[in-house]
Amino acid sequence: MARCLITGGAGFIGSHIAEALVGRGDEVRVLDDLSTGKMENLAGIAGRHEFVEGDIRDFETCRRAAEGVEMIFHEAALASVVGSVADPVRCDAINVGGTLNMLVAAREAGVGVFIMASSSAVYGDDPALPKVEGREGRPLSPYGVSKSAGEKYGQVFHAL
Repeated sequence: MARCLITGGAGFIGSHIAEALVGRGDEVRVLDDLSTGKMENLAGIAGRHEFVEGDIRDFETCRRAAEGVEMIFHEAALASVVGSVADPVRCDAINVGGTLNMLVAAREAGVGVFIMASSSAVYGDDPALPKVEGREGRPLSPYGVSKSAGEKYGQVFHAL
């Protein structure tokens, strides 16, 4: 049984991860600011998870959420190409700054596993198929750039 944190855990993907982890007997903590996620998405595991309402842009929130966990599933993001074009600074603050906050908090807490969601937007319109991890992409939006930066930070923290 592992102690797991899911950022963005009230969203579509995060809530399904939470359900799967609870179903296999893991202890689950969800961190979500509920800006797009919904508590209804967690109804199937009501009473069987810990919920922390907070924003990954706040480092102290990240630090508290990461305390005592062994695995982090980082799903929290501004997941909108259109939204990233409309407000690239907010996109960067959430997707790059928030990811960096979670990586630092995970390192400080001694978290052994950090799994983060990315996006095909990191590849842009590269015509090469299939899309292969590790291939350098050409993102066409602030969202794609932010997810690419998150991947790079993940690689750096893995190597530290």
